Amino acid sequence: MEFDKLPILIGERINPTGKRKLKEALRSFDLDYILEEGIGQADRGAHVLDVNVGLPEINETQMLTRVVCELQAVCDLPLQIDTADADAMEASLRRYNGKAMINSVNGKKESMSAVFPLVKKYGGVVVALTLDENGIPESAEGRIEIAERILSIAAEYGIDKKDIIFDPLAMTVSADPRAAIETLCAVRKLTDMGCKTSLGVSNVSFGLPTREWVNSTFFAMAMQNGLSAAIMNPYSVEMKKAWHTFRALAMLDENCADYIAFSSSVSEVAPTHTENRAQAHAEEFASEFQGAIIKGLTARAGEIALGLLDNGVEPLSLVENEIIPALDRVGKGFEEKTVYLPSLLMSAEAAKAAFAEIKKKMSGETEGENEKAKIVLATVHGDIHDIGKNIVRLLLENYGFGVIDLGRDVPPEDIVQSALTSGARLVGLSALMTTTVPAMEQTIKLLRERAPECKVIVGGAVLNAEYAERIGADAYCKDAMQAVRYAEAFFKGE
Repeated sequence: MEFDKLPILIGERINPTGKRKLKEALRSFDLDYILEEGIGQADRGAHVLDVNVGLPEINETQMLTRVVCELQAVCDLPLQIDTADADAMEASLRRYNGKAMINSVNGKKESMSAVFPLVKKYGGVVVALTLDENGIPESAEGRIEIAERILSIAAEYGIDKKDIIFDPLAMTVSADPRAAIETLCAVRKLTDMGCKTSLGVSNVSFGLPTREWVNSTFFAMAMQNGLSAAIMNPYSVEMKKAWHTFRALAMLDENCADYIAFSSSVSEVAPTHTENRAQAHAEEFASEFQGAIIKGLTARAGEIALGLLDNGVEPLSLVENEIIPALDRVGKGFEEKTVYLPSLLMSAEAAKAAFAEIKKKMSGETEGENEKAKIVLATVHGDIHDIGKNIVRLLLENYGFGVIDLGRDVPPEDIVQSALTSGARLVGLSALMTTTVPAMEQTIKLLRERAPECKVIVGGAVLNAEYAERIGADAYCKDAMQAVRYAEAFFKGE
């Protein structure tokens, strides 16, 4: 496989994150299911197969090595060995036939010192994530600085630039409007530097409806900016449409032969009118104040709150009779998938503006009443994904809880110490990566030992209720509203 023949499609489906059947197959050692996934993706046009078998309850070193060997026996596609476990990485590289892709290294010193020696020893093309000890830079320039540092240190190990593929990290645009633009800018800058690039494209659409529309358009924009490879779902017709169309337009498909063959294999379904469920709700609100919050009108919500307070309305009455009902309505819509993440965040910001005016009016006499309603939040050690946690924090704060947000990649000891120092009765832990769930389990165990009075809620794409119970959590919350509901019930019951 040559990365000069752009762009490369990396099949994403051998990865347990969010895939119940694959998790079951890994737990039961059902290799046939895994091999069928690999063959199916190859048949659908994938050029490389990503292989991630990370589940906390299985031996990743043994499983990854076995899956790599079995896949190479039935499929001639190159494999991307996807693990954060250095032992599993080395064991599978030792058995791999050919030059593997290695996913991944990053700008942290400990990551480079663990991965680069393996790349040098066994050969391979390594995917480098543009993050470091300070997390993921918001700007393209910050990510380029990390990339340059990675290139410099890789050279010290004798690893050439041609054997490094940079992933400038697609972030969700529903939480940060500049996320896509900054990632695309980083792709262009890396391309201009003579570097190869890869992206997990679907991350950009989290929290939005009809995600494939967003994914495929972002994919096309990334290819136009020089993207070398994409981790994607080969079964996605929208993504394949974007890929074939781009290649035809970019003179990468001689006589448009591949595009013509693909188009003849896709049966177009005439579009049908579907009512937008979010708009189907009547635009009727209990008050102008609630309407401003529900619509996400931040400035207007603050103005109305101030006017009501100046006219003698009690602050707590505003909270209980106006703000909370409005947030409840938006939250219910989010749970029913009639309201999407951007609208949820806009409503939360509007409520935040109203709360700011309320706090100015309050003398502090109610602060003591909320001392017990403190909640510690953290993304567990080794995990740098914090979008979900940040949404939980925002909603909990708007429901009147005192949130102590420790950030991401937080060691168990720091979480426990924060709970003890603050007297918090509830701790919320987040993990998105399968490889960091053991850190979540370790944190829960330490909390049980040193802060047994604390309840623990957990969330993240790699978890479910069954596994949350297995690692000792008190509850699994699939989204931010469930976390709010649990907190309300918990503190009400005390």
